[in-house]
Amino acid sequence: MADNKTEAPTSHRLQEAREEGQVVRSQELISAVVIVMSAILLRGPGKQLAAAFRDLITNIIVELPKTSLTVESLRGMGITFALRLLPSFSLILIGLMMTGVVVTLAQTQFLWAGKKIGFDFRRVNPLEGFKRIFSSHGLFELLRSLLKLGWVSWVAYSFLRTRFNELVSFNQFDLGTGVSKFAEMTISLALRVGAMYLVLAVADYAYQRWDLYKNLRMSKEEIKQENKRSEGDPLLKSRIRSMQRQMARGRMMANVSKATVVVTNPTHLAIAIEYQEGMRAPKVLAKGPYRVAERIVKIARENNIPVVQNIPVARAIFKTIDIGQEISPDLYLAMAEILAYVYKLRGKTPAASSRPDLQYS
Repeated sequence: MADNKTEAPTSHRLQEAREEGQVVRSQELISAVVIVMSAILLRGPGKQLAAAFRDLITNIIVELPKTSLTVESLRGMGITFALRLLPSFSLILIGLMMTGVVVTLAQTQFLWAGKKIGFDFRRVNPLEGFKRIFSSHGLFELLRSLLKLGWVSWVAYSFLRTRFNELVSFNQFDLGTGVSKFAEMTISLALRVGAMYLVLAVADYAYQRWDLYKNLRMSKEEIKQENKRSEGDPLLKSRIRSMQRQMARGRMMANVSKATVVVTNPTHLAIAIEYQEGMRAPKVLAKGPYRVAERIVKIARENNIPVVQNIPVARAIFKTIDIGQEISPDLYLAMAEILAYVYKLRGKTPAASSRPDLQYS
């Protein structure tokens, strides 16, 4: 069955998968962006955190020998430590949390997958866990993790190797300078690792997208069935269209009894025309070929409506005028002659037309 799934997933299939919580999402991308953001935050609130930490350590070293260690003194030192460090630490923590949330929402496009909520016993089943670990997918994930670890380790090693002498010389600086230099080196390392990890994360996102679309591929039969569900059964649609045509034809035939004249060609076409006093121009009530034409003529004769044979007029109206529309000006003269003939048959004098170009002969 997997070999038959050669077609790209349809938009409906992708929407179904999205509702089930299957979206393109790379955890590596979240981690990479968080690492880069942590380095950026350390250059801002992080400097205040490092300065506060430095001052506290200095204060403890200086004041601790002079202070008697009691519960109250230790509690006071703890409160002071927290009040000095907590604001900057909170800014960094909140910034990293918001970064993770924003990157996740950007990937999932604000998805709320209710079907994913719940406890799945298979996830805590040891046998299922072993199957996942030793499956081809599990081995691939292991190799991918080793590759990431090796790359990040190489980047960190390359960075620290060039600064080995600087690391060794930290013991020559005072505490404040040493802490500042160490923080600066840590931030530079985090930026380097984050940038390289971001490259891996983009590649991982591309792979996750390819893997999702591969798993959602469909067979031609599945696409055909989906089209039937979305567009409806062709046989049912054909029957509905047939019923609609019959209903429209029934309404059209009901209007034939209102006609003033029926023009024919002589048996292939029939057009029912209405013209009453006050109308701007004659209007087509019904038209049709062959059996429909026979039906129009039959209804006309049952209602004593004149049937006039005029091949050119019948053909022209049938081809150019739709049901419910008025005839075009180029047919006014020919139609006026037909209506004059009809009124003559009925022994009536036709009313004068309100249009000077539609006069009866």
